[in-house]
Amino acid sequence: MKLIRVAVLLALVARAAHAQPSGAQAETLFREGKDLMSKGKTAEACVAFDASQKLDPTIATLLNQAACREKNGQFATAWGEFLEAERQTRSATDDATRKLHQVAASHAAKLEPRLSTLTITVPTENRVGGLQVLRAGEPVDPGAWNKALPVDGGSYKITATAPGNAEWSSMITIGDERDAKTIEIPRLKAAALVPPRVSAAPHAGAPATVPSDEPQPQRSKLVPVALGGGAIALAGGAIGFALWASSTYDKAKTEPDNAKQDSLWHSANSRRYVAAGLGAASVACAGVAVWLYLRPGSEAPSEAHASRVHLAPIVSGDGAGLLLLGSY
Repeated sequence: MKLIRVAVLLALVARAAHAQPSGAQAETLFREGKDLMSKGKTAEACVAFDASQKLDPTIATLLNQAACREKNGQFATAWGEFLEAERQTRSATDDATRKLHQVAASHAAKLEPRLSTLTITVPTENRVGGLQVLRAGEPVDPGAWNKALPVDGGSYKITATAPGNAEWSSMITIGDERDAKTIEIPRLKAAALVPPRVSAAPHAGAPATVPSDEPQPQRSKLVPVALGGGAIALAGGAIGFALWASSTYDKAKTEPDNAKQDSLWHSANSRRYVAAGLGAASVACAGVAVWLYLRPGSEAPSEAHASRVHLAPIVSGDGAGLLLLGSY
C-alpha cells in the first residue's frame, strides 16, 4: 500500500519534456523502470531508475529510486535517498512538491529503525602510521571509524593496510534488517624484510644467476706459487746468460785470431738472445702467477684432478731454458 501511495503521488509530478537527447533518454529509462517495477522485476527497475537519474536528476526519479531500493531490501541505500529527497524539497512552495516532501520524510522516518549497522572499531593503540581501512574495496574515512553506520545487508570484506606492514582482512556478514555488527581492526604486523635476490643476465636469453650465501671454496695456491718460483729461476738464468754473453764479448774484442773472434762473437750473440728470452719468460710467468693468485676462488680441485707442476730445464749447444709442465 505504501508503494501504491508513492506511485500515486509521483504521478502528480509532471516531467517536463527536454529538447536535449539526455532528457529524452532519461524519460525513456524512467518509464522502463516503472514498467519493470509493475512486473516485479525490482533489481532491473532499480538499474533503470539509476541510469535515468544520472542523465537527468529529478525529485520524482529520486523517490522512485528510493522506493525501488526499499522493495529490493537495500534499506540503508533507500533511507539515504529518501533523506536526500526530503532535503531537496524542504523549501517547496507548490502543493505537488510539498506532498513529495512529506512522502520522503515519512518513508525515511519509518525506515530508520529497520536499518542494519556496521561499526569498524579502530583502537587508538592500533593506529599505525598511514593506516587505511577499506570496506568492500572502498576507503572508510577515519572520521567514520568507531561509529555505527547504516549498511545494506550482505557480506563485506574489511581490509586494513599501512606502509611497511602486512595487510589484514576479514569477511563479515550483515543481515538485511535490524542487524548490528562490529569488527575491530587489529594492530598490523610489521612486514617481513626479505633481502632482494639480485639476478644478473649478461645477455638476452642467458640464465639469471642468484648469488649464494654459502662461502666459496678457495682455489689452490700451489700453481701461482710454483709459477712465481719459476719466474725467479728464469730471471736468474737470464741474468746468468747476460753476464756470460758480456764476458764472451770482452774476449772477442781482444782475440787476435779472426776465426776464433768470429766464433766468440757468434756465441756471445746466442747467449744474449737466450738471456732476453729467459727474461721475457720470467716476466710472463710472474704475470700469470699474480693473476692466478688474485682471481676469485672456485671449487677446490678433487684429488683426481689435483694440481701438478713440474719444472724441467732445457739446455742446448746454443743456450738453455726452463720448461713448465703440469695441470691446473
